[in-house]
Amino acid sequence: MFKDRLIQLRKNKKLTQEQMAEKIGIHRGTYANYERGHRQPDYDTLLKIADFFEVTVDYLLRGEEHYKELASEINKRPDTRYAAIDGHDFEDEEKDEILVNALKQIDGLEKIIKEHLEKKSNERNK
Repeated sequence: MFKDRLIQLRKNKKLTQEQMAEKIGIHRGTYANYERGHRQPDYDTLLKIADFFEVTVDYLLRGEEHYKELASEINKRPDTRYAAIDGHDFEDEEKDEILVNALKQIDGLEKIIKEHLEKKSNERNK
């Protein structure tokens, strides 16, 4: 759940709710309600949280299991192929891990594209 991932990410950074709220520019009570599951952040706040923790919005909302389920579905398709590198064939677990990581990176493209467009815009405005 979103609230559980939010708590874990904050604790991994060793931050209090007050510090976290300050970092993303909201009131502590609002942030506390996110962690309790009583409120959901708006889109802009969700982006700030994802950017702060350097994760995707998709990860915040769906978690790691989403990627694993999607990878499993893709790997079941007969047209899914893995090229052997240096003669190394991949075990099924390796295939799942490779695909999960690739799916996470694809989700991260949104952030990369946004940063590129902002940089380009800033350069034009100089």
